[in-house]
Amino acid sequence: MRKHRVVIIVAISLLIGFIAYLCATLDYFSIKKITVKNNKIIKISEIKDYANYSLGENIFRFNKKKLQEKINKDIYIRNANIKKIYPNTIEITVEEANDICYFEVGKDKIFVDSDFKIAKNKDRIDYSKIVKIVGANENLLKISNLKSDEKFYEFLYNLYSHKILGQLTEINVVNSNDVTMVTKNEIKVFFGDLNDSEKKSNNISKILKEISTKSINTKMLDTKDPQKPFLIKENLEQTE
Repeated sequence: MRKHRVVIIVAISLLIGFIAYLCATLDYFSIKKITVKNNKIIKISEIKDYANYSLGENIFRFNKKKLQEKINKDIYIRNANIKKIYPNTIEITVEEANDICYFEVGKDKIFVDSDFKIAKNKDRIDYSKIVKIVGANENLLKISNLKSDEKFYEFLYNLYSHKILGQLTEINVVNSNDVTMVTKNEIKVFFGDLNDSEKKSNNISKILKEISTKSINTKMLDTKDPQKPFLIKENLEQTE
């Protein structure tokens, strides 16, 4: 009985080994097709160019992480999800970078995305739809992520997290102690220095919402003092 059991185990092991060998060698499991999903800015052909080296490779041996790292280096890509579809297809679903603002240094346009990564000259981005930062420090060109500049990162992060950036056309930081902004409906916001940016951003968010819902006629909002923000109505009446 014991000998019979050993024979069965050996037979099953040989069968599994044979199946594994077939999977690793049969052309049936060679990658023949690459599909791309969710791309809007980057072209399908460009994504496929990253992956073409895998054509003909056995799908069981294919390294998804290697291709993902390769695609994620593209300045237009935030993340790529790679999926094997047996027997012979690779599906690539891309999440493109979401640019939230840009600044200019000489002739170069420098873009900052929602992960605060910095990339130069994204010629496919419609920068007229995102906020322009005037007077940004040229040293930002030397870093790859805005988090390296703690103060400026915190300032932009708070504007972004309070959903203010999308309401702006311009941020002027020529004088970092007297930052100003302009909204899409032409309200000038006096931010002051970069200190207390979380509190100031929260104030701006609430006041802009109030201006919109109550149809308040104003062109100026002062949040320099985070404890006493106020707006100035068109008739010069000051309101806290």
